Amino acid sequence: MPQVLLRFLTLAEDERADSSQLSAVVRQDPALCARILTVANSAALRRGAEIKTIEQCLNTLGTRLVRTLASCLAIQSTFARSDGEQDYDYSGFWCHSLRVAELARAIAIKVGYPELEEAYLAGLLHDTGQLILQGGLTERYAALLACSVDEEALHDLENSVLGSDHATIGAWLADQWHSSSFMADAILFHHYPAKNIITADLLSRIVWSAHSICCSFEKLDSTTEETSSQPAPFESILGLELATITSLAQQAFQRVTMLAEAFAIIETAERRTIPHASISFESDQAPPNEQAAAWSQIEDVVRNMALMQTLQQDLSALSNETEILVAVRECARILFGLGRIYFLLIRPDDNILSGPDMAGQCERLHGLQISLDDGHSLAGKAARGDRPCSTFDRETPVSLVDVQIARALGSKGVLYLPMRTREQRIGIMAFGLNEPQLTAIQHLLGRMTSFAGLAAAGLESWRKTKERENKLQAELISQFDLQARKVIHEAANPLSIIKNYLQIISQRNSADNSLLPVLDILREEIDRVVQIVHRFNTVAVSTPPEDTFDINAVIEGMLALYAESLFTSRGISVEKNLSPAVQPVSGDRDCFKQILFNIWKNASEAMPNGGFFTISTHDNLIKGSHICSEIRMSDSGPGLPEDIIQRLFQPLKFNCRPGTSGIGLSLVAELVNRLGGQIVCQSSAELGTRFSILLQKSEVGKK
Repeated sequence: MPQVLLRFLTLAEDERADSSQLSAVVRQDPALCARILTVANSAALRRGAEIKTIEQCLNTLGTRLVRTLASCLAIQSTFARSDGEQDYDYSGFWCHSLRVAELARAIAIKVGYPELEEAYLAGLLHDTGQLILQGGLTERYAALLACSVDEEALHDLENSVLGSDHATIGAWLADQWHSSSFMADAILFHHYPAKNIITADLLSRIVWSAHSICCSFEKLDSTTEETSSQPAPFESILGLELATITSLAQQAFQRVTMLAEAFAIIETAERRTIPHASISFESDQAPPNEQAAAWSQIEDVVRNMALMQTLQQDLSALSNETEILVAVRECARILFGLGRIYFLLIRPDDNILSGPDMAGQCERLHGLQISLDDGHSLAGKAARGDRPCSTFDRETPVSLVDVQIARALGSKGVLYLPMRTREQRIGIMAFGLNEPQLTAIQHLLGRMTSFAGLAAAGLESWRKTKERENKLQAELISQFDLQARKVIHEAANPLSIIKNYLQIISQRNSADNSLLPVLDILREEIDRVVQIVHRFNTVAVSTPPEDTFDINAVIEGMLALYAESLFTSRGISVEKNLSPAVQPVSGDRDCFKQILFNIWKNASEAMPNGGFFTISTHDNLIKGSHICSEIRMSDSGPGLPEDIIQRLFQPLKFNCRPGTSGIGLSLVAELVNRLGGQIVCQSSAELGTRFSILLQKSEVGKK
């Protein structure tokens, strides 16, 4: 319905709109809903997990791609009408689909069916096959619509004339989404006799019942005669009495009436009767005023897009080359109605056409390489030129590689569109199709070529942006490297002087043996600082040499050096319980020291008015297949703030917490990982903060 599409366009362009608002609009139109479900469940976008709701679909697509699809739907709808498509009135079809959806959801609640969204969508999409037939067999289907007095008659006529029906076609579409539910079966069975539907699954029975009762209500509302058919045995089908379902149906009809009024969609009895609750073919009269007004607004939207400039902006905003190609492919499917699309891009280093390795591309063509210099293939000709090429062109010989592309795409032939800008050749878009399809889109070739050029411009823009970013990054790294070397040079001098003075002090106080351990620790800490500073001299930090250290000894040394300044001076009592059974572990001693210092410093700052700090060590803990040593540290502080807990081991934004660097705990996690260990934190206002660090000693069963 143009009214719904217009609302979707408006929301898609609104930066403040969220996925729930967009989802609410999509759920109000079967055609729009089917479009979104099909794109979101495509091989390129579906990431393993099943997508069961419209909101999940929109989240999978992302804001940018949804906005691009909305633009394409508006363009496709406008061009389809301007190209001479007969006028149809979808009001009866739309209202009937929504009524069945609303009633199916209400029945699902009553019978305890857990997947309410699934029941709603199955009801909304149960007649989608009518839209597919109307779009694919425009004139032939118009004749069937004109001869049908209601949907049941239309269903029978479809089978006799076409050899299939809208229920079968709609079920085929639902099967393409690879859902684990019985949605496709529910669509397929909705015209089956009541005696057969009793044995079907619950979802199929719900949709069948919703469709049946809605048709009965609509017949009573559109005729003066009572229906002579017997009411369906809903008690045996659903376990619900007819009166209960009738009450639910009345509520569903009221909700749809309110929704139709909100969208200015008027459903008259005349629109429902030919055919009943289906698409009405109106060749002799103008479209209803409300639809004409909506179409006029959509045409204004398309006109304002200024020959697809909006699409170009949307493509340039995507984050990587694969995302751009996926968006281009889905847009082309909507705009031109061709589903078999493949990309071949030019490798700038060797002038070769090859297929990008991306989801949704034909895997058989991934390794294909076409030289632009041999001059034989139509694919190469299209990439070198600026006009479309087709394997159906009798004047141009077809090479074997073109035959291979057609076979891989499962089509009789291929249409190639050059992807190029004024400055650069990017590649080609290959459309798998047959000769009648090519004839049908002849009038679109100019527009399709422009679209391929637009796609090339999007790729070129992204590549130039990426090139600028890489160049800027290289310059920043170079500047950082120069600055780091300056810092190293300037910092090394005072550190060397301090170390020399410590040597002098130790010589002058050689008689006082109590100072010697402290001075040794100070010298060791200065050496550690020097090593930290020197690591700035390389962009990639090299792996520290393998070492072995005594956990307890390091803790004792660090307490001797920092206990006074971090704890005692603040009135913090320190309790240590170091297990003598703890054995040395392999790793970088300096990493472990830095872990301890960062955690101790945080604990000290959390207890400015005194408190308790506990540190203990434990040996021979089994974690998975490894034997570990554990270091536990806890404080009696107020616990970590909520914003810290949410991103516990991630760097904070600069100056997020004034007075701190914001990287302490993230550095702790990185250092623990470097030691091959694990760290866990628990924090609350009542218990303070507790850290547990596990360092591996050996595998279980090995010494």
